[in-house]
Amino acid sequence: MRNFFNFLIFIVVFILGVTFAGRHAESVVIDYHFGKLPIPLSLLLALILLMGTILGILASLSTIMKLKRENRRLRKSVKWIERENTDLRALPAKHE
Repeated sequence: MRNFFNFLIFIVVFILGVTFAGRHAESVVIDYHFGKLPIPLSLLLALILLMGTILGILASLSTIMKLKRENRRLRKSVKWIERENTDLRALPAKHE
């Protein structure tokens, strides 16, 4: 069901993007140090959105990796504690 909603959202965004590209087909001139580059406005906006997404992922990558390492360490700790708990339950009880 979740995949269906993701697909539906993708289709809606895709249709909006195609509609936007069709309505804004004029070119924008990018002036940089080595020359000028005419590029359609819709393509420019798509490239900027893509660059922002990539920069956001790169900015959060160190935090994600740190959390994954911590998660792995905690899982090992839980396994060790569960194993120790199982071993302790297997010992005979002392009655005084």
